[in-house]
Parts: sequence; structure tokens; C-alpha cells
Amino acid sequence: MKVFHLWIVFNSCFFMSIYFLSFLLLKYSKRKSVLICIFAVALSVLCEILRIYQAFDAAWPKLIVTIGNILTLQLTAVFLSKRKNSYAVFIGFSSSIFVLAGNIAACAALLVFRNLAAALAVCTLVNAAVFLCMNFLIKEICTNLLSREITIWMCIIPAMCYTTFYLMLYFPVSFENQPEIMFSAGTLLVTVVVLYVLLIQYIYVKSNEKSLLWRNKELHAYIKGIVVQTDSMNAAVQDFRVMRHDMRHKDHLLMELLRDKKYSEAELMLQKDMEYLDRTHLTIYCENTVLNSLLCGLTKNAENQGVRLQISCSVPNHHRIDDYDLAIVTANLLENAIQGVQKRNPAERIVHFKLKAKSREHFFMEIKNPCQPPVKFSKKTGLPVSVQGEGHGYGMMSVHEFVEKYHAHFDCYIENQTFIVRILAVFQ
Repeated sequence: MKVFHLWIVFNSCFFMSIYFLSFLLLKYSKRKSVLICIFAVALSVLCEILRIYQAFDAAWPKLIVTIGNILTLQLTAVFLSKRKNSYAVFIGFSSSIFVLAGNIAACAALLVFRNLAAALAVCTLVNAAVFLCMNFLIKEICTNLLSREITIWMCIIPAMCYTTFYLMLYFPVSFENQPEIMFSAGTLLVTVVVLYVLLIQYIYVKSNEKSLLWRNKELHAYIKGIVVQTDSMNAAVQDFRVMRHDMRHKDHLLMELLRDKKYSEAELMLQKDMEYLDRTHLTIYCENTVLNSLLCGLTKNAENQGVRLQISCSVPNHHRIDDYDLAIVTANLLENAIQGVQKRNPAERIVHFKLKAKSREHFFMEIKNPCQPPVKFSKKTGLPVSVQGEGHGYGMMSVHEFVEKYHAHFDCYIENQTFIVRILAVFQ
């Protein structure tokens, strides 16, 4: 039994390390991360060896060593993670749940076959199979979604599950002394793992629904901008046709005025034509077609709500930021700013928007609008928290995704009753 228990601990530590290396966003290089995992596994196994050969049948040393090994491995997960957040803790506890499958299967095999080699083989094979399944089913969801949205409260679920299984199988009475619990433990573990996967898949689906909602909103704003531009272009074309039709008559009249030496009347006519030509019939905020269309639509929407947008924008057609990502973050922030000033006095309903992008150098966005404190900020993301209830606040989550994707510097604060948002991305 000593060899069996030691093999269980080694397998658990080994496969937990594999989960860390696969699911965590690693802070260090792959090689250094592997060395850190080897050290953590060796330390845990060494403590278990000392416990097995010094106090194998004692309950409290078993509990103390187990707690020590849990702390060692969980701290290893946090240490390896690029960001010391809830996601690192969640992956640490979740990996503990997943390796229990091999442990329970090995215990069952030992009780049924009474063969140590078979039990050890089952332990390793089941752990490997579960890892491959989890890697295939939830790895992408975890690294791309849960790494941003997980909260510390969700970590309680795997922690409580692990505690339950440990008390069932090892403390105070080991499974070999009460074999009747093996069926219950196995059934419960399968249920937990299935529910775990379904929960993560559900979070993924709900997140996609939120993302689709905001993508549709941004697309609507973009189409509205195209409509505004098209109307402006049609108006400009119509004006040009009228001007071309009247040009011949004006030229004849101008020649008659000059022949009659009526220079002041001729100068007045030319001045009116120059003022007409100086009028902008098609609004151009920047060279980028997608962003320019979006800004036209947002400006029209703001005007309908009695809000003025002051825009300073310089974005080329080709740059390092994806046009769709840029449209989403711009629409989200400007719509939030427009909503933020709607209830203020007419003179204060103004939003300042500045955007500068150079294709190979940097990207800078700044939005300023009057606000009335207090505004709640998330401790996790630094973003303002929506107080409008269910269905709101997802726009700021997409801003957080933009900042993470482009490794940008984000700043969001209130100064002199002015809400200020700044995003800066420097390209290498």
C-alpha cells in the first residue's frame, strides 16, 4: 500500500503540473516553467515519502502533509501565472479535481483486481485520458474566456469538490477500509466533471451571445454611418449638378458686369461662389473608411440626442489595429460617453474624442466628457461598473478585451468632474 499511495501522489502532482503548463498563461519561458514544476513535484513527493515511512497509519500527519502539498502546488500555479489573479487559483483547484479521476479509478482497480501493477497503470492511463479530454474540450475556452472573466467566488466550487472527495477517500478512514464508498465516489466524480464542462460551455455560449449583441450594435452604427455619408454624397452631387447648370448663366452675367466696370457687383458674386465652394458637403474625419463611416453615424446619433461630438481623428486606411476591433472599442466608448452627458445641462452635453494612429509606431485614443461623481470602478479591470442592471456593461468588457489583445496601456479616471479614458498601444 505504501507504493500505491506514493504512486497516487506522484501521478497527481505530475498531471497537475501538466495542467498548469497547458492551461495557465505562463509568466516564464516553457523551459523555466517546467523546471519550477519539477521542483514542486519533487518537494511534494519527498514530503509524502517521509510521511509514508514515518507515520503511514497516523491520520493527522496525513492531513498535515496533504495540506502542505496542496499549498505547494496551488502556490506553484499562482507563481507560474503571468497574472496573479483568480484564474490562476481556479486552474490550480480545477486540476486537483481532474486528477482525482485517476486516483479513484486506481483505488477501484486495486480493490477489484487485487493487482498493484494494474492499479498503478490504471491511475496513469485514466489521468492521461482525462487530461487529453479536458485539453480538447475546455482549454481554448479557459485561456481565451475564463482567464478574463473568472472571479474568486468560482474558485470555491473546485475547492469544495476536492475537500469532499478527500474526506470520502482518505480522511479519517482510507478507502481500503471502506470499499463500499468507491462506487459513490466514482459516480459523484463523473457527475462533477460533466457539470464542470457543461458550466464552462454555458459560460462560453453566454459570452458569445453578449459579444454578438455588441457586434450587431457596432455593425448597426457602421451601416448608419454609411447611410449618412451616402446622403451627404448624394446632396453634394445634386448641388454640383445645380452649380454646373447655373455656371454658364453666371459666367455671362459676370462678363457683362466686368464690361460695364461694375467691379463691386462682380466681386460680390465671386465671393458668394467662393463661400459656397468652401462649404463641406461630405464629412471626412479620417482616411480610414470603416472608422470614418462609424464616426459619421455616431455624430448623427449624438446630434439627435442633443449631444455635440468634437472629433480630432487621424487614422490611415492601413494600420496595426484591426478595423473591426477599432470600430467596436470606439463605438463602445463614445456611446457610453454620449449616455453619460444626456442628462446634463445643454451647454455641458459635449464629448471630446481624439484618436491618432501611425501604422508602425503607436495608437492613442482619448475621450473626455463631463460626469457627476461618484462612479464605481471594478477593482479587477479598472473599468467603470454599469449601474443600469442586467444587459449593460458588456461594452466596457469588450474594451478590456481590446486592451488585452493589443497589450495596450489603459487609463480611466475622473478629474475635475470630467470622465477621462485613455488607451495607448506602442508597436515594436
